[in-house]
Amino acid sequence: MVASVGGFAQQQNLPLTREFNLVNNKGFHDFNASTHTAFQPIIQSQIRTTDELNWLSDSEKKYFLTYLTKADKKPKSFGGWLNQSFFHQHFIVVDTGNFYLTIDPMINLEFGEDLEDKSAKKEKIYTNTRGALVKGNIGSKFSFQTAFYENQAFTPNYISNFVNETGVMPGQGRVKRFKKTGYDFAYSSAYISYSPSKHFNFQLGNDKHFIGDGYRSLLLSDAATNYPYLKATVLFAKDKLQFTKLHADLTNLERRKAGSVPEALFKRKSMSTHYVNWLATKWLNIGLFENTIWQTEDSTGTLPFNFSQLNPIPVLNGFSKNANSIIGLNTKIKLPFKLVIYNQLVYNGNTNYIHSGFQEGIIFYGVKNLTVQGEFNTMGTYDPIYYKRNDNYQTNDHYNQPLAHPLGNNFNEVIGIINYKYKRYFTQVKINFADYVNASTNEDAKLTTLQAHLGFLINPKNNLSFLIGTTNRTEETTTFSNKTNYVYFSIQTSLRNLYTDF
Repeated sequence: MVASVGGFAQQQNLPLTREFNLVNNKGFHDFNASTHTAFQPIIQSQIRTTDELNWLSDSEKKYFLTYLTKADKKPKSFGGWLNQSFFHQHFIVVDTGNFYLTIDPMINLEFGEDLEDKSAKKEKIYTNTRGALVKGNIGSKFSFQTAFYENQAFTPNYISNFVNETGVMPGQGRVKRFKKTGYDFAYSSAYISYSPSKHFNFQLGNDKHFIGDGYRSLLLSDAATNYPYLKATVLFAKDKLQFTKLHADLTNLERRKAGSVPEALFKRKSMSTHYVNWLATKWLNIGLFENTIWQTEDSTGTLPFNFSQLNPIPVLNGFSKNANSIIGLNTKIKLPFKLVIYNQLVYNGNTNYIHSGFQEGIIFYGVKNLTVQGEFNTMGTYDPIYYKRNDNYQTNDHYNQPLAHPLGNNFNEVIGIINYKYKRYFTQVKINFADYVNASTNEDAKLTTLQAHLGFLINPKNNLSFLIGTTNRTEETTTFSNKTNYVYFSIQTSLRNLYTDF
């Protein structure tokens, strides 16, 4: 039996967090489930899963979609309230029946050391993040969420090199100096979500999106920082077809000519994304993708608004000089023995340069508490268009980071990930092998990254966890070899993907 989770009740998004959603994805990948998983984050009211999930372990059943369930009534005693708020439920809950609000503190207190750094003046590596998450529902059709984080960080050398070159913390936006070698930066996200009926959802916000069922996406990923967006999602044909239209405002970190304001503004551009997902059969999902980066200004100033950006029907304008369009295919095959095969194709057919990329991946989740994933990604080596076009007015990036794969283009990559969770204990081991062109030196480089952590889930409602982990990274070219062996421990509320494997 396939059913909507919670009925037509709440319009909140599931967090865009791979590890946190592993149990949820087991339910979504079930052979008899019919949730559209390719365009993320997934909206609660559009979840369609099966009631027959007896193959999950008892702890997996306990944590399936727990993020979206309402909190239990708080104990009256202070000790009972504190215990429930810290280990089981949201910190603050307001529930009047028609209005539901939760507030949670967000933290990441991380301390570590790079054992490969032998410099005499090396500093301890740490991150100090404080913030809050507020989310709620008003009636059955309207939901909202906002989060903000204030951060100070000292990072491993390879991340510091990236920040110094780009001016941004990976996935989190611009930075300013903190003391001599650290960084200070803020991060915020928000959205409002409205569904006038069970077939339509509209969102306005500042956040990220991801297209695909893999660890990476070659179409649109959440590797770059947040952007302002307007999104419409429609279900039709008995929920077999899902159409998503996304319009976003992007930023190049290049200054315009000095104007009337004390600090020159950054160059801007727009993005329109169309994605159609078809649940063709129980076992086959097919998605068609079109994305256009629109030039909104040039050296003379702002250009007249092109209303084609708002067209709900995909219009290929990027194979010309006025815009940069990409088309793609995304598929998922669900096999009845708990195996998923997924792939992506991406293509830019500019008349001067041809660009293409390919992804192939597999997920096995047939053993209780365990998920195993393998993935291969490649992007074409002849590609001056995909990220560099027309004086950066049409580049496929935002805040100096690619909108798809973090390595950009000119690479091959193999990824293997093992996740295991038993009750509140969890572990992840991930290894990446990549050969690519180093953007700084324009040399061929080989990259090996091994990341592993062991953790304990303190609170399943906000993913408050304690972790110990390591990142072992080696980058080699013909002229240099950079090594990192970062060991750390942290306590964090992790409800977003932050990629450091590049």
